[in-house]
Amino acid sequence: MSNKIVEYKDLIAFHPGQYVEELIKEYNVTQKEFAERLGISEMKLGKLVNSEESISHDIARKLAKVTNISIITWLNLQNAYDVKIAEILLEDLHRKEEDDTQL
Repeated sequence: MSNKIVEYKDLIAFHPGQYVEELIKEYNVTQKEFAERLGISEMKLGKLVNSEESISHDIARKLAKVTNISIITWLNLQNAYDVKIAEILLEDLHRKEEDDTQL
């Protein structure tokens, strides 16, 4: 899934890339400048911001250094997103199974 915010019924998942994008705006820098601060490519940062890439331990460490937001917080944000996506997929699967049994 490549949406920053995924909603399904009463379940909502926020990709941590959304928070990174907000920080870039708050710091009033370009994605290129922020990527340079992190020591990663602009393409990698773009994928993170666009919810196409997860926050790895390495990226969490770099984000922590630049933002003063702990590695654990970044990893917890990623984990919370991953868990919520799994819940959404499972809920959707159950709904489809129920629809199939009603046919």
